[in-house]
Order: sequence, then structure tokens, then C-alpha cells
Amino acid sequence: MKQESINLIEFQNKFATEEYCRDHLFRLRWPEGYSCPRCGNQQSYILPKRCLYQCKRCGYQTSLTAGTVFHKTRTPLRKWFWMIFLMSRQKCGVSMLSLQQMLGIRSYKTTWVMGHKIRKAMADRDANYKLAGLIEMDDTYLGAPRTGKRGRGAGGKAKVVVAVENRGNKAGFATMCQVEQVSAEELHHKFQGQLEPRCRIRTDGWKAYGVFETIES
Repeated sequence: MKQESINLIEFQNKFATEEYCRDHLFRLRWPEGYSCPRCGNQQSYILPKRCLYQCKRCGYQTSLTAGTVFHKTRTPLRKWFWMIFLMSRQKCGVSMLSLQQMLGIRSYKTTWVMGHKIRKAMADRDANYKLAGLIEMDDTYLGAPRTGKRGRGAGGKAKVVVAVENRGNKAGFATMCQVEQVSAEELHHKFQGQLEPRCRIRTDGWKAYGVFETIES
């Protein structure tokens, strides 16, 4: 499901019924109208009990949910859509038990499997996205006791590098990764596939960031 800037009330109205959810999924799957995967014909019969579309020419049957996280699910699409909405809006995360209770899903195992599929789909989507424009990049150190040395060189801390798109008065997309050392070699390895060409990178001037072509300190 394509992520949109939509609030809770708008979401509730847009996906108020199972039919609305199926119609939305249909438009995402076939934005130009139904097309048979086998012969390309654009006319079909609908088999509502099985949610299948059968080609009028060759008889090939296509599931609306095939190739998606919803494939072969017995859980209503409306509950799936609500789970996606809630998981994508909670920056601090949301527990599967809470989602099970909020959405009235009978089994915790079912809820857990749904959440796992959604997280994987979100991760796969993010893996294909590249940061562009002006990017703020910095490293931080997590996990050590409060006492002792701070910042670079502190012992016992996990080193994490964060890159965020700077869109003027707001932040855009972001990515982060844990590194062994904040070195030019490792930064290049971790971020080379996540940055668009000709992007501008603003850092604190640490020498390791010199691996990138354009720097704004």
C-alpha cells in the first residue's frame, strides 16, 4: 500500500469497508485496468467468493493478493490496512499484543506473522530508496554507561552513523547503520548504494567523511 500523508479520520473514511480496501489494492496492482498475466487480455470475470479474476480469453485466474503480503490470508484486508497504518505512524514502535487487541485479531501468532511480513515489506522498500539533495550526516554512540569518555573513542559503545535528508524546515527520509569504525572505508561501504549521485553532504568535518565527493562542513 502506497504511503500517503493522511490522518486517522481520513484513513478511516477511505478504507471504511472491505470493498474499499479491495478497490484500492486493485488500482495499485492494475493502475491501467486489469491485464491478464498470461495473455495480456484486459477483460475478466470476477469470482467474488475466492477473490479471483478470470481472464475472458484464456481462462487464467489471478488472485488480487498474489505477490503481496496479503497472499492467502484469512484476515480481512481492512485489518491488514489498519495494521500497516498504525505500524508506519508509530515512531517508537507498537507491540503486536496491542495491535491484536486494537484490531480484534483472534490469534497472537497471526498478528505476529502479519507484523513480520509488514516489517519486511517496509525494509525491502527502504532498501531501494536513495537519499537525495542536501544530506546531514553524523555519528553517535549508544549503549555505554553514562560515566566515562563521551563521543568518538568512547569504549563499550555501539557506533551508529545517521544520514537524514534536509528539506529546509523539515527532515526527509533517513537511514542509519551500525559501524565498527567511523572510517572512510567503512562509510563508503555502508552508504555507497544509499545516496543519489550529486547529493550534497553536510558533516561536522570529521576526516572520514571526506570519502564523499561533496562536503559542506
